[in-house]
Amino acid sequence: MTAHSSEQDPRALVLDGDSQASLTVARSLNERGVTVDVGSVEPGSIAAHSRHVASSFSHPDPAVSPEAFVDAVIERLTTDEYEAVIPTRDDTTTVVAKYQDRLAATGATVGVEDWDRFRLVADKARTFEIASELSVPTPHTRAPESMAEVKSVADEFSYPVVVKSRSKHVWAAGDRLDTQLVDDGHYADSPEALVETYRRLLAENDSFRQTPPLVQEYVPGQTTTTVGVADDGTFLTHFQERRLRTTPASGGNSTLIRGFRDERLLEHASEVIEALGWTGPIQVEFMWTPDDEFALIEVNGRYWGSTPLAVASGVDIPAVHYALLTGATPRPSQGYRDDVVQQRLLYGDLKWLDEQLEAGNRWALVPFAAALLRADQVFVSLDDPEPTVAAVRQALGLAGNGVADAVRERIRAR
Repeated sequence: MTAHSSEQDPRALVLDGDSQASLTVARSLNERGVTVDVGSVEPGSIAAHSRHVASSFSHPDPAVSPEAFVDAVIERLTTDEYEAVIPTRDDTTTVVAKYQDRLAATGATVGVEDWDRFRLVADKARTFEIASELSVPTPHTRAPESMAEVKSVADEFSYPVVVKSRSKHVWAAGDRLDTQLVDDGHYADSPEALVETYRRLLAENDSFRQTPPLVQEYVPGQTTTTVGVADDGTFLTHFQERRLRTTPASGGNSTLIRGFRDERLLEHASEVIEALGWTGPIQVEFMWTPDDEFALIEVNGRYWGSTPLAVASGVDIPAVHYALLTGATPRPSQGYRDDVVQQRLLYGDLKWLDEQLEAGNRWALVPFAAALLRADQVFVSLDDPEPTVAAVRQALGLAGNGVADAVRERIRAR
């Protein structure tokens, strides 16, 4: 940890300035007397507009040029005395974890797990191998290494199944990260369809040929998560949330969310992080099935997109994490509200509405409008208004790429 003179406030560098999580981290830390600078790929990030941010800088894309990104961050860390550097996005956290030793050599504490432990959650094959030894319910999962192995295990599954990457971001040729997303083309409803789907995805995806994907039983239900900050495998603080809407509706990014409580879910998540021996922010994701069971589907060893909901509900994740990083005594909350509803991604919710209208569900306009009027909007803050303007500008830009136009066309067509 870097030493500071008594005249200088503690200082933190928060990366991923366009993410909701980073804006929340910046606001939280600055409210506690920490001077916050932010980094982002493009200048003028949403967090850079916040009154809680002292300065900002742009850097190479960590997914495209990891080493150049690390060089730029190191240069920034050496220009001032930073107590900590904190990434929030998956790609940035992956690169920061891999190059942690170089970043730590600047004297700043790096807000990620060590590389070996990070890979336990970044690689879903390793995550589910660990989970298979626990009492936590998990979907049947295999990590075949060849087409011959896919054929040999195809009859083991209950269908449908999903073929998905071992990691959201995988290292590819040229020392860059490839982003891997799941869509409808990754599902199969029979052994024969699995073999064909797996073969097609291998042919289409260079990264899959280098790191073969998983096959996992599809679990229906509602996505729920237990999130928090852990220290050596024990939650210091936690929060639970459920996704009311996602895009795509079959499962994806949350667009409307709220808190809730379930002791069984907490017990399952606690068992997972204990087995991992995890320290730092972590998200343990489960599917809440129609049979009232919770099945583990993913673990993310980083901040998550819906971090603002936890903070708005009374669980100050960034404050606890920063205390842990700097050797202070964490002061976790003793409870949280479960009645806060947030519309997390307005443009994502527009995409959800478009999906519903395309499927002939005109009544989807009613819950969409209700959420727009009643739910908290993540970026909106009367106390810190400039990021709101920047977020609206960004959302309008995304809408201009076709989302809003598609919604209007579908409304007119009905």
